[in-house]
Amino acid sequence: MGRPRTSAKILELRGAFRKDPQRKRIDAEGAGPFEKDPPAEMPADVVPTWHAIVERLPKIVLTSSDEFAVEQAAYCLSGIRQLGPMAALHPGFGKLSAELRQWLIQLGMTPQARTKIAPLGDDGPKGNRFADT
Repeated sequence: MGRPRTSAKILELRGAFRKDPQRKRIDAEGAGPFEKDPPAEMPADVVPTWHAIVERLPKIVLTSSDEFAVEQAAYCLSGIRQLGPMAALHPGFGKLSAELRQWLIQLGMTPQARTKIAPLGDDGPKGNRFADT
């Protein structure tokens, strides 16, 4: 299976188009702004987990289209938390943990995933660092 295509917004934040402007493309826009409130149909015991995830999300490229991914991550994390202190011994823990990890990676919530997102306003190095030598 091939590597998934990187979002044009992520490439722009990384500075890929400064080096190679002809690569610039426009991806489909999300459905609207990201909604911080949980979906109305979300069970009450999962709502605190939703809020915990949303307050920690990198907010650079989120749209309302990402709410389903956040919802799935909230269900996974809530499920792990409900298993209690002996969660690692539960037969379903491995699968639930692996699924949560994948959602967190997709949302940019792991150390490695955050390295792929540049901070807002970062235009990369300025000028020629060898000019004064």
